[in-house]
Amino acid sequence: MKNTLYLLGILSFALVLYTIHLSQENGELKQAVHAQYTSELASASEKLNNLSKTVLQAQLFQDEQARSEEMDSIWRLSNELRNSITKLPIQSEVASELLSYLGKMGEQAKRGTEADWEGISQNMKMLSEDWTVATARYFAADSDYNTWQDHLLDEVNSPFKQVSTTVKSYREANFPITASESDYQKKRELAHITDKDVTKEQAVNRVRELFPTIDGATLTVSMNADDAAYPFYHIQFVRGSRLGYADVTKKGGHLLSFLLERPVNEQNISQQQARDTAIQFLKQAGFTDVVYTEARENHEAWHFVFTRQAGDALVYPDSIQLKIAKDNGEVLGANTMEYIQKETIPDTKPTPLNADEYFTDRVTVEDTKLVYTENAGYELVLCYEMTVRVNNDTNDTFRVLIDANTHDVIQTEKLI
Repeated sequence: MKNTLYLLGILSFALVLYTIHLSQENGELKQAVHAQYTSELASASEKLNNLSKTVLQAQLFQDEQARSEEMDSIWRLSNELRNSITKLPIQSEVASELLSYLGKMGEQAKRGTEADWEGISQNMKMLSEDWTVATARYFAADSDYNTWQDHLLDEVNSPFKQVSTTVKSYREANFPITASESDYQKKRELAHITDKDVTKEQAVNRVRELFPTIDGATLTVSMNADDAAYPFYHIQFVRGSRLGYADVTKKGGHLLSFLLERPVNEQNISQQQARDTAIQFLKQAGFTDVVYTEARENHEAWHFVFTRQAGDALVYPDSIQLKIAKDNGEVLGANTMEYIQKETIPDTKPTPLNADEYFTDRVTVEDTKLVYTENAGYELVLCYEMTVRVNNDTNDTFRVLIDANTHDVIQTEKLI
């Protein structure tokens, strides 16, 4: 009897130590996540202020060259700010409005379009003030991980709610919506989804079905704001040092995104093994018309892109991104938003392109394929995607997108 009690005492003590260890790990992870997002928020604030000043400076010049330089700066800074916003854990509607407005601003600046830059300058000044108020509320007092969750992710009482409302009114006033943008808006609002609504319990079961490793986690489920583009369930989970979220549409219970934060150990699986895991997950989730198109990596995970295939062409706007852990092949992240928006394929045929006449003698075409991509007006166009190499000392390689009908260059990108 004494031996039994002794063993029970040891087990209880060990359990307490293990619980304390998990609590410490969870706390350290929360601190790291909080520090990262705090840094990103400060960086975005600085870039927003710089962009606002540059738009104001553009009003000083009538000289074409001087004004052109300011327009180039507006285009560059708006893209940098868009990149920062994608890294912030703010509500999707706030991020969408900001990205849309800044995207339009960058397009206008790059094209040199005669826009109401004076009005845009005033709007940017007011936006900077609203942003400053919102971030000040977050940085005030002793902000920590819980403050971030309460303030940034709160769909109703978030300080960034006013930012979203402000930007939406500015976008509608400064950049009237075209017919192609109206179609784009309908896709962004998932207007094509006519499935029946799912309950909160059904949404949670769907996430557990796709990601069984979250079993046993503490879940918190909330709905997005009533005035958002579409309704979805935001499911947050925490289990020891593992925490993250999943977003699932109310219509049909489609997975929009998933992110899991946890410590990642040393690499144990190859890229091919990770890719096979990603393919298996996509099949399980019902994404059967996508093919592998791209891979990147960092110290803890592989990032794969899979794109919908329509006939002989890839539909780039309909892509899925997956993040696979290097230690055990676990799915750490998924983004299916672009795929779910699903493009309507135009009935177009490619016009033959003679690459020998199109490029100079110094250029070698290494690969050609057909793809669909969006042009600057949000219209889906069929393109030749060509990987070309310049025969020089450094053998520079470029990815060139050429409209398959007009043979206009849509995009040129230098490859590393």
